[in-house]
Amino acid sequence: MLSLRYDRQLRISGWDQERISNLKVGVIGGDYGAFYTLLPLVSMGVGETGELRILASRIKRDNLIDQRINIGSDLVSILTEINPLLSKRIRYFRVDLVREELSFFLNDLDVIIDTTNNPVSKVVAFKYAIKENVKYISFSTAPCYGRMSVLWNIKSTQLDSLDVGLFLPEFRLLQQEEIMSMLFGGLASGTLSNYASNRKQVNEEVICNLLNKNRKSMPNIHDIYGITLKYKYRDPTNIDFSSKKIIIIGAGALGNPVAIALAKARVGGLIIIDYDIVEETNLNRQYCYYDSVNMNKAEALARKVSVMSGGATKAIPIPKKFTLEEALKGAFRKIFEHADLILVLVDNFDARADAADLAEKLNKPLISAGTSPFTGHIAVYIPGKTRNLNEVMRYRDHAAKTDRLRCIEVHEPSVVTTNQVIGSLVALETLKILKPEIYGEPSYKPITYYSYIPGRFEL
Repeated sequence: MLSLRYDRQLRISGWDQERISNLKVGVIGGDYGAFYTLLPLVSMGVGETGELRILASRIKRDNLIDQRINIGSDLVSILTEINPLLSKRIRYFRVDLVREELSFFLNDLDVIIDTTNNPVSKVVAFKYAIKENVKYISFSTAPCYGRMSVLWNIKSTQLDSLDVGLFLPEFRLLQQEEIMSMLFGGLASGTLSNYASNRKQVNEEVICNLLNKNRKSMPNIHDIYGITLKYKYRDPTNIDFSSKKIIIIGAGALGNPVAIALAKARVGGLIIIDYDIVEETNLNRQYCYYDSVNMNKAEALARKVSVMSGGATKAIPIPKKFTLEEALKGAFRKIFEHADLILVLVDNFDARADAADLAEKLNKPLISAGTSPFTGHIAVYIPGKTRNLNEVMRYRDHAAKTDRLRCIEVHEPSVVTTNQVIGSLVALETLKILKPEIYGEPSYKPITYYSYIPGRFEL
């Protein structure tokens, strides 16, 4: 089984698995930011012959996928189940970087990723990175807002020109939020997938502000209490989504993070449509299936959703192929008619084109998403406000040039980081569609992600 784990990422042009396997990476933090950074790093094999070092005095008590975390050893145990090849390479140190002498625990690392909301920790890690010429990534998250600094070319950093904003002080009084942490964990680990393929990486700042129309404008970081009031109470776990029913078409690499996010938001109903079977080659990016090889994806994911939501989300698997013709028949049609939102998360253009036409026929909102190894997009259809996505994204034209085949037959290159980023964006736009009075209107323009350009996003 393990011999095929990395097959899809090894198919990426220029990919060098040895480059990331040999890395020694330190992840600072024990909250959602750390969880969703470690999850993709482990999945794609970072540190397999090097090291993954986790530094945190406290580990958040919560579920990671379908398993409970209470203490640091629980986190290590889950990560090694997700990728047994790292079983001897993940180390946990119960320490907070609140004093410079504790930077001893950063010795011999190649990359430091600080995922905390603690500016003091970030200052200590940054000073060590400057002194030892270690690559430094830092991000913090809150409900609806996250910010990341990447200092990949540490020698070019001018200490005398640094601003206090580098240490993300606006997050000091805010709790981390799971979906935004999933997004920024994907962005941070995506920096290492760029490294694996020898793509140029620059120093940069990345912002996602869900409450801003262009998603990329910062709030006034000097108004700490104003930021706290604006963002604190928009955590999806505090909002009632129990009456909402969502259909997911595609339970693969995009369906995994989306299902996690919706389960944690305790959406009332989740109908999961996928006829495919979990293959060994899925394991590098479909982390929900670490123990589900040879099972139907829809059925396996539905079981995970039930556990992840604490039973709050009724997950119904439909292990069959989605087509427009089938969706307009009898009982299948009624399922779509009672849905509040349709998500099409598949790799083939035929299904995206069919879903776009179905949404228009049934007057239902739709989010469509797709990925390649280093890019991805999401597009939103809102009846009466936007055009059919076949007009906007030209899915029918693309479908005419491709075959509708299963992932195992196509052998397309893929990596977990891009799928986690796009899956998180799908979940965030879902919040806007379900509760616009709280989160604002969704983006009526397609959102495009590029892992290798400064800022990462375009609208």
